Amino acid sequence: MDTIDRHLLRLLQTDARRSNAELADLVGLSNSACAKRVARFWSSGLISRLVARLDRRRFARPVSAAVMVTLSLPKANVSDQFAADMLARDEVQQCHAVTGDFDYLLIVTERSIEDYHAFAQATFGTMPTVQAYKTVFLLKTVKNEDSIPDFCLNEATG
Repeated sequence: MDTIDRHLLRLLQTDARRSNAELADLVGLSNSACAKRVARFWSSGLISRLVARLDRRRFARPVSAAVMVTLSLPKANVSDQFAADMLARDEVQQCHAVTGDFDYLLIVTERSIEDYHAFAQATFGTMPTVQAYKTVFLLKTVKNEDSIPDFCLNEATG
C-alpha cells in the first residue's frame, strides 16, 4: 500500500459518493489508474461494503445505551454463542468482546427506555450464560466516528 492508496482510502471514508474522475483528480492519477486501484480495494476486501449514514436528528429520537455484560462462564463456546445471539438482534448496533471487569460491551438502540427495559429483560434476563449486565444511557453524542484513522491506514502483515 502506497501513499496514493492511503489518500484514496481517506477520501472514500469521507465521501464514498465521489466520482472516479474526482478521486483521480484529487490524488493525481488518470481515471483508469484510479479505477483499477479502487477495484483492487474491493476485490482484496480492504473495502467491505458501502453504506449510507443517516442523520439521527431527522428521525424519531431513539434511546441508545452502552451495556456491559459479564458472562457466567467465560469459555469460548459460551462467548461464541453470546456473540451469535447478539448478531441476530437488530437492537444491538455494536458488540465488542473486551478486557477488564466485563466480557462484552454493546451499543443498543431502542425506541424508548421502556422498550430497552423489555429488550434487556427478554434478552439478558433469560440467558443463563449472562451473570450480570450494567446499562448506561447515552445522553449526547459528541463524536461518532467509525472510520480508520490515517495513522492506521497500512495493511496488516501476517
